[in-house]
Amino acid sequence: RISKSPAIFDLEKLKYFNSAYIKALSPEAFLAVAEPYLKQAIHNPAIDLGLVAPLVQTRLDTLTEIPPMVDFFDLLPAYSNDLYTHKKMKTNPENSLEALQLVVPVFEGMTDWSYDAVHDALIHLAEEQGLKNGRIMWPVRVAVSGKPTTPGGAVELCQILGKEETLRRIQQGIQQLTPQA
Repeated sequence: RISKSPAIFDLEKLKYFNSAYIKALSPEAFLAVAEPYLKQAIHNPAIDLGLVAPLVQTRLDTLTEIPPMVDFFDLLPAYSNDLYTHKKMKTNPENSLEALQLVVPVFEGMTDWSYDAVHDALIHLAEEQGLKNGRIMWPVRVAVSGKPTTPGGAVELCQILGKEETLRRIQQGIQQLTPQA
């Protein structure tokens, strides 16, 4: 009573179940299984893997997707200025340069580098300038990550990278966006 037809192996269904299992893990259990993959991409001991793990947990089908998703924390990749153009956020390289130049003195003057402090500083800057939040957040996110998609927003990335590295990457973004004479 055994059928001669081949068994059906649905890879998409397997990914779905794997993703559901990953999302169901507690944050501590997820960090335990994800840590080897996080360490493949992040070698900088200053980066708190405990802060990175929750950002990727809800975005995964398999654990092997982690390294390319978080490699920018270790080393900022070379990226095109086209990433600064985002229709929904109404950003382009020119107004992104202005936004980054506005962010630098705000970040330099900060003494508390917590999630809330970074978030409030960026939101306050946008309100002060009469801009939508995305006009400030998108350029910061691109400057600190160099990627079109990231597992977290500008605030999370800045918090994880720390003040010095965030400012260094924003300065690098300003240099890259500044027209050469």
